[in-house]
Amino acid sequence: MSMDNLLGLAEIADLAGVTKQAVSNWRMRYDDFPRPIQNLQSGPVWDRENIEAWVKGFKGKKTHVISFINLKGGVGKTLTAVAVAEMLAQEENKHVLLIDLDPQTNATVTLISEEQWAEMDRDGRTIAQLFLDRLNQQDTPKFDIENAIARGVSTINDGIARLDLLPSSIRLIDIQDRIPMIALSGNYTANPSEILRIALQPVIDRYDYIIIDCPPSLGIITKNGLRISTGFIIPTIPDIVSTWGIYQIVNNVDKLAKDIGHPIPALGIIATKVQSNNLHRRVVADLKDRRLGHFGDPSGLPQPPLFNNIIPQTVSVARGADVEADIRTFKGKYGSAYDSLHGLTQEIIALCEKKKY
Repeated sequence: MSMDNLLGLAEIADLAGVTKQAVSNWRMRYDDFPRPIQNLQSGPVWDRENIEAWVKGFKGKKTHVISFINLKGGVGKTLTAVAVAEMLAQEENKHVLLIDLDPQTNATVTLISEEQWAEMDRDGRTIAQLFLDRLNQQDTPKFDIENAIARGVSTINDGIARLDLLPSSIRLIDIQDRIPMIALSGNYTANPSEILRIALQPVIDRYDYIIIDCPPSLGIITKNGLRISTGFIIPTIPDIVSTWGIYQIVNNVDKLAKDIGHPIPALGIIATKVQSNNLHRRVVADLKDRRLGHFGDPSGLPQPPLFNNIIPQTVSVARGADVEADIRTFKGKYGSAYDSLHGLTQEIIALCEKKKY
C-alpha cells in the first residue's frame, strides 16, 4: 500500500478539523472507529479510505451529562446514579464516566474498594485534589485527569469495561466552603464553578454519558456539576419531607442556567424506595399528575415529569451497595429492583437520544 494512502493521528485530525486529542477520544469511545493497519515507530497509521468513510458518516455524537441531585440525604440518589451508570455501560454498551462530587464518597466506595480509594486519595487522584490545586496555586498542581480516572469499575464481574469513575474524597468537606473565595488568575478561569469543566475538557468527548452524583446542597461543588450538565434528575422518596426541596432545586437550577446562558433541563423525578403504603401511593399519584406544591402559577415553573419506572424498597438494593459483596450479576446486586432500574435507564436513553423502547 502506498504511503500516500496512510494517515497518522495528526493527518486524521486535519482531515476531520479537530484536535489530535479528539481523535484519540474517538478511538476509545467508538467501537466502529477503524483499526490501524500498522503500528510504526512514529505511531499507528490508518488506511485513508477507511478513515474518510468513517469521518463522513460521523455525526458528532453528543456527550450526555446528567446530574443526580436532591437536597435531602438517604433518598437513594447515589444508588440510583450508580445503577444507571452500570446499566448504561453493561446493558446498553455505552461508554460512561461516573463523577462523584459528594464528599460522603458513597458512589466511589460502591464501585471500588475502600483500599483502592484510600490509595487514590493519598496520591491526589480524587476530585478533592482538583479543587485543592486551585486553592493552593503557589504549589505545583498534583491533579491529572487521566491518572484520576479509575477504569473498568463495578462490583459486577469484577468491573465493567466501559464504566469509569472520577472518585470523590471526604477532604471535600473541609474545603468546599473555601472554594467560592478562590482568587483565580493567570491560566485559570475567574469563575470557581468552571473548575470541573476545564479539567474534563481533554476527556469529555470520550464518553457517551457522564453521570454526576451531586452532594445534597446547591453550593459551589454542585454548581460545578450542573455547569457541564445537559440535564438533571431528582431521585426522591415519595413522602412529604423528601419532596419538599424539589421546587427549590428546579428554581435554583433555572436561575443558574439563565446566568450562564446554558440550558440545564430537568429530565424528570424518580420515585425511589417506594413502599406499598397509602402515603407513597398518594405522593406518587401527585408527582405523576404534576400536582407537587409551589410549581405552576404564580411561579411559572412546571413540575418535572415523573419517570414511569419507580424503584421499590428492597433488601437486595441495599446489599448491592456493598462493594465487598460477591455479586456477579445485576439480578444478584439489585434483586427485584433490577427491572425497574433497567427500565429507568432505557427511559433516560430515550429522553437523551430521542429513541423509543
